[in-house]
Amino acid sequence: MDSNREHPLYYLDAETLLVDTYIWVDDELKALQAQGFNPPPKQKHQKATLAELLTLAIFLLLQGQDLAKGYLAAKTTLKAYFPSLPHLSRFYRVLQKAQGLLACLATRLAGGEGLLQVVDLKPIPLAHGHRIHGLSLPEAAMGVGPLGAFGGYVLMPVMNERGLFFRWAILPGNARNTWGRDLLDGLPAVPGDRGLRWVQGVKTPPYRVRGGTVVETGWRGWMERVRNWIETRFSVMVRSLGLHRIEARSYWGLVARVNLILLVHNLIRSRVLLRMAGVEL
Repeated sequence: MDSNREHPLYYLDAETLLVDTYIWVDDELKALQAQGFNPPPKQKHQKATLAELLTLAIFLLLQGQDLAKGYLAAKTTLKAYFPSLPHLSRFYRVLQKAQGLLACLATRLAGGEGLLQVVDLKPIPLAHGHRIHGLSLPEAAMGVGPLGAFGGYVLMPVMNERGLFFRWAILPGNARNTWGRDLLDGLPAVPGDRGLRWVQGVKTPPYRVRGGTVVETGWRGWMERVRNWIETRFSVMVRSLGLHRIEARSYWGLVARVNLILLVHNLIRSRVLLRMAGVEL
């Protein structure tokens, strides 16, 4: 198989992908329950199981669909697989209650911190232009990203050498790099960009101070290639998983969406579904 084509839809049809996703989610939930992890309780009059709703959310993101539009379409097109889907608002409530579970599944896929870690910041814009001033989510702030000023948050994830995210934090849009220093506790030298030079334990390229003096940091040429890995993973989350178009009306709804995107990214990158289908051994 082509190592540059890791997405399951390159190799699996939609029905196989849906079935394999459900089997993986159901097995993981049962394993977590056996380990003492309590899933969120059922909503009142909820007929669809948690495994079914999480499977559908993951499946929609794997297909690159908008979560709301895809869910409403699935109530008709996927009725044979999900005969008792709740209203869209209840679906969102289930995801919001399961935000901790989504994070747990993502970290299980990552398999730990690995031998090498990379850190960077990625803006999560919720508003642009004059709409910035009407944004009222808790701790949301105005920041500057690649596309200019935005209102929203910043994702600060830490990635291991396999390209899987195992730690992350959601910070206000105007966050300084030092605000995420607790995220790097206990990790060895972590490659990062120059903006992280004041965070202890992060290796950054050499930088200049006032007067033109160059401060050497022990940076090596291979570290630049490693640091670029995380930019590639950001591109996947933006282009394929919709990190740039999150529409959240509550902070915990935002957290649930971000955790879901990180889970689906790790599911793609780990190639678990491909191994289950026998495509990759």
